[in-house]
Amino acid sequence: MSADALEEARARFDSGDFKASRRMAIEALEGRPDDVELLRIAGRAGVELGAEDAVDQLAKVAELRPDEVESWRDLGDAHASDGRTAAAAEAFRRALEIDPGDETSLTALGHTAYATGNEGDAVSYLEQAAERSAGASSAMISLVDMYREMGQPEEALAAALKIAQAAPDDMAAALDVAELSLSVGRLDEAAQAFERIREIDDLADHDVYALHGLIQVEIRRDGWERALELAREASTVDRHGRTASVLAFAEAQAGEGGDDEPPPTREEVEGLLAASLAEHRQLHAEDRRAESKELFA
Repeated sequence: MSADALEEARARFDSGDFKASRRMAIEALEGRPDDVELLRIAGRAGVELGAEDAVDQLAKVAELRPDEVESWRDLGDAHASDGRTAAAAEAFRRALEIDPGDETSLTALGHTAYATGNEGDAVSYLEQAAERSAGASSAMISLVDMYREMGQPEEALAAALKIAQAAPDDMAAALDVAELSLSVGRLDEAAQAFERIREIDDLADHDVYALHGLIQVEIRRDGWERALELAREASTVDRHGRTASVLAFAEAQAGEGGDDEPPPTREEVEGLLAASLAEHRQLHAEDRRAESKELFA
């Protein structure tokens, strides 16, 4: 394969055309079976495509380049994508033997440790990785999610606040701070976070989500007049009419409801507002994952 063809295979990979990239690399490997760069391209593309021989190709890269961090990271990723958690962890440890401060390998080890139930090790690895990074790093984002799943909202909030302070326009971080502040009863902080979301989420039809969050805060405070005011505002920007039940509830609590039919219960309204928050999070989750993947690939 010529140098130009090799660059074309790389370009195809970078553009997301993994099938063409892998095909070109494998064809060239027939004449050059020990070419590290061809093996690397074929293996990485194979991981993206779920190819069974991707591990073998990347294992050969690690055999040919045992002193290269990248070789062991790639092999670890291949094992992890194939569900071989122990083998993945061993590969990431080999990478750390070469570079003990490699953030990507520390983060990956955190995930493998968590997958095997070693929560203490998982947090330790991710904290080490987070110390070596700044802002919305993959490690810090993972810490927020991991602490939340472990039922430690205070720790999750502390990590989310670090991200928000370093990246004040990060929508996902603002959502984390708002949601976690609400969950631990820091209502003033939650309100500030939802107001911040209104400032930085520039999609016109998203304002309703932040308003729903602010209504949640007022319900927790039993601030019915303010809840009613917010519900009326939300109703004017809610294209799907989901605020109607919230408005009926707030009117009843503020003593302004009619007698035609009973208003929704507090439990029903809190569930509706929680679903709104979850929907807003989902809308921004893909953007964060894409940005994180580009940053730490």
